[in-house]
Amino acid sequence: MKKSLVIVFLFLFVIGCEEQRITDLITEESPKTVVMTQDLIAIENQNDGMVRRNLEYSSKDKGKIAVDPKYFNENHMNRGDVIYYKTPLIDKNKYPQLNPPEYNIARVIALPGEQIEIKKGKIYINDKPLDTFYGEALSWGLDEEEYFKSVNKPGSAQCDESCLKTMKEYFNMGMDKIKVPEGHLFVMGDTWWRSIDSQIYGPLPVSSIKGKVLGYVGN
Repeated sequence: MKKSLVIVFLFLFVIGCEEQRITDLITEESPKTVVMTQDLIAIENQNDGMVRRNLEYSSKDKGKIAVDPKYFNENHMNRGDVIYYKTPLIDKNKYPQLNPPEYNIARVIALPGEQIEIKKGKIYINDKPLDTFYGEALSWGLDEEEYFKSVNKPGSAQCDESCLKTMKEYFNMGMDKIKVPEGHLFVMGDTWWRSIDSQIYGPLPVSSIKGKVLGYVGN
C-alpha cells in the first residue's frame, strides 16, 4: 500500500512539474524551404538578430525569405511564430547608437494578456519558465556552457577578460516583468544581444505586422 502511494505521489509530482512549464513542441528551429505562390511575398533580411548557429533567416547566406501577408488575425497568432513587421519608433535619446531597419523580423514570445519576465537569462511567461529552444539567452545558437567552451580556441572567436565578463552578464541577464496589452505581442530575436525588438521598444502593436515568415524561398 505504501509503495502504491509513493508511486501515485511521484506521478502527481511529475505532472505538477510539467504543468509549471510552458512548452512549444510545434515550432522548428530551422526554417523550411517554401514554394512561392501569388499569395506570398519575398523579402530580404540583412539583420542578424534571428541568426543562429546555422545562419537561419539570413538573406546574405540563405537567400530571400517567404512571407505570408495574411497574418493579421490576432486569434491565429502563436508563440514561436516568426513575423515580419514595421519597426516601431525608438527613443534616440536612450538608444542613440541604434539605427534599425524600417522593417524587421522577430519571434513571437508572449501573447496579449500574458506577463513576460527574464530571470538569469531564462524567459518566464506568467511566472512559468518557457521551456523551448528560444526560451533562453543564446549567442549564435550557443548557450552559456557551449559559448565559453568555444571561445579563445585556435580558429575560433577571441574574447578578452572584458568580453568574457560582458558575455557572462548577458547569459544571466534579467528583464522586469511586463504585461502585454491587448492588440500587442512581445517579440524577440533568437540572438538577443544582436536583436532590436521588444526589449527596446516594448510590446509590438499587431497593426505593425506585415506577415508571417514561412521560410526560405525555394528555387
